[in-house]
Amino acid sequence: MSQSPMTIAVTGGTGFVGGYVISEALHRGLNVRAMVRTPEKARLQHENLQWIKGSLGSDDSELLKGADVVIHLAGLIKARNLDSFMAVNATAAGALAEAAQKAEVKRFVLLSSQVAQNPYLSDYARSKKSGEDLVRDAFERNLSIIRAPAVIGPGDEATAPFFAFIQRGILPVPGGRNWRSRRLAMVYVKDLARYIVDTALRKGSMADFSVPATLPDVTWPEFAKLWGEAAGRPVKAMPIPLSVLYPVAQITSLTSSLFGIGHLTRQKLREFLHADWSSEQLIPDATPPIDALKITLQSYQNDQED
Repeated sequence: MSQSPMTIAVTGGTGFVGGYVISEALHRGLNVRAMVRTPEKARLQHENLQWIKGSLGSDDSELLKGADVVIHLAGLIKARNLDSFMAVNATAAGALAEAAQKAEVKRFVLLSSQVAQNPYLSDYARSKKSGEDLVRDAFERNLSIIRAPAVIGPGDEATAPFFAFIQRGILPVPGGRNWRSRRLAMVYVKDLARYIVDTALRKGSMADFSVPATLPDVTWPEFAKLWGEAAGRPVKAMPIPLSVLYPVAQITSLTSSLFGIGHLTRQKLREFLHADWSSEQLIPDATPPIDALKITLQSYQNDQED
């Protein structure tokens, strides 16, 4: 008698990473229950995919019915203040983990952020670290916390604006002292989705942290060179002076707190200026970085042509 497929409960399924995670899980023959506020607007449809109408903190028990594993992807990357960040990235994450514990879910996979390793940098970083702590306190079974570095790939609205600059042979980067030596990690969204599902299916009992990367350690000039190889033309890193960035961040901080508009706040700039966001963990069988960048560039070009 064949064993029935595992059921995975997913939050954030309509987000950038979430769509890839659900597609990867379905490709492996898993059953997926995914929470969404408006199921009618969910584009992805599959016989093994069930969209659960609800929101974090209010319908967790419905999402968790029959689930073997929880993959928690939902979270805020922009908010007006610390309280707003904490409500979603910390309190709601902890509540979901508590509900999963009561529902006797076997494993909980939390997608956090690499910035959680330096929670003093921003309200966002602080909320992600608090979310990790609350989940660890609430869930006593198999727990995996994935601190994702910067994610790139088709569908990423955050990096799409850089396409026009790359076409012109320029990669704008934060300037300032020692900008050339700042180190960062990148993960290709399809590699991350595969890693997340691998983690969800893995057997084991120890809680763990990981920072999976397609490109674990690169400087801005090196990253610009890779973009150039992918684009088939030279691309040069162009540092934007802090004398320009700080006033912009000051204005954006105000519009963000008042109206929720803008991304490059003072706190976000502190994250960008941090000296070392590298990782020591290369994802097994990761996509070659050049291929990942080529696919990403092609997707931007296709979007422009549509």
